Amino acid sequence: MTASYIVRYHGTAAEPDRFLNHYRDSHAPILQRFPGIGSLVLHRAADFTDPFPVNPGGNLLIAEMTFDDIPALNAALASTARADARNDFGNFPAFNGDVTHQAFVSEKLF
Repeated sequence: MTASYIVRYHGTAAEPDRFLNHYRDSHAPILQRFPGIGSLVLHRAADFTDPFPVNPGGNLLIAEMTFDDIPALNAALASTARADARNDFGNFPAFNGDVTHQAFVSEKLF
């Protein structure tokens, strides 16, 4: 099983494209320096049509980082690159909402 670290930006940005561009162009290169990181996948909100009633998520962005296991994730979270990533948060364009961080272990079924 692999480990994923999910950062969820639940809310809105006054300038969503500018927010996403900062994440992609400035923040992601910092995350790439995390020791042991295997991948970074950005999940951006998209319009969709579902014929069944659902509750929309309300997320502007979900960032998914993967690691070999939880010890590798913990090592990355204790790294200087992690401190740099936290410091970069002050450089993001305005965001109105909640930011949450959660670790998961993944089991691919198909």
